[in-house]
Amino acid sequence: MSIVRWKLVNTLGSDHTYGHITKTKRIELGLEKSHVQDAFCIAGGTGQRRIASLQVKQIRRNNRSLELFYDARYIDIRTGEKASGGELFSGRRTRNKKLNGPNLRIFRGRKLSKGHRSIRKVRYLYQPGDTVLLARQKFSVKGIQNKGAYIKLADLAKPIKTDLVSPLYYGKGLRFG
Repeated sequence: MSIVRWKLVNTLGSDHTYGHITKTKRIELGLEKSHVQDAFCIAGGTGQRRIASLQVKQIRRNNRSLELFYDARYIDIRTGEKASGGELFSGRRTRNKKLNGPNLRIFRGRKLSKGHRSIRKVRYLYQPGDTVLLARQKFSVKGIQNKGAYIKLADLAKPIKTDLVSPLYYGKGLRFG
């Protein structure tokens, strides 16, 4: 870090530590690597009982990605499995960089589907991450299908008509879990 660390240490009268010390303590305690575990080791924790940490995830309120590209699908003749065109190519995207890898195009078998673009023209009422009520049960939205007529829910296999669900709360901003 910069001189800001030393300013904070001197102003607050606290101690400082280094990453290798934290890592050694974490390994001695048998803890997995995470921000929460590192903070516990820095604070001088040994075997105290702790509560579960609070996870906060920030999700943008406006998804500006309006276009999706679905790559062509091929049969990989080496394995007989489905593979996308991006998996079976040479790795080179631009001519001014040396990003060449082995040319995997030769393993493209029969074309299963061609690549296509999907451009969303409307912002739908339900967005991925929203929570809705269906028959008094909470479900999380995975996506929208058929131009907003159907909604895909996280725990259900079949899409549901959007008329059958009601919004509970929207999943944008800060999500606590």
